[in-house]
Amino acid sequence: MIGGEEEITVQYEGEAEELRSAERNKYFDAYFETWPECREHLQWPGIVHFKVRPRWIRYSDFNKDSYQISELKF
Repeated sequence: MIGGEEEITVQYEGEAEELRSAERNKYFDAYFETWPECREHLQWPGIVHFKVRPRWIRYSDFNKDSYQISELKF
């Protein structure tokens, strides 16, 4: 679950798969195009990368003036 100081959360459930060799490169290209400064992270010892396929995502806003719950299923 992802949340902050407000009464807003995001819940996300899915299947995670470790990225391996050549398959990683297509994801890295897209990621580093947006965040080029993160290339140095590839040198971190023990770093592992995953892709996650969502099954469902739920956004919940429990603040009194903006109450909302939205759910997506895949």
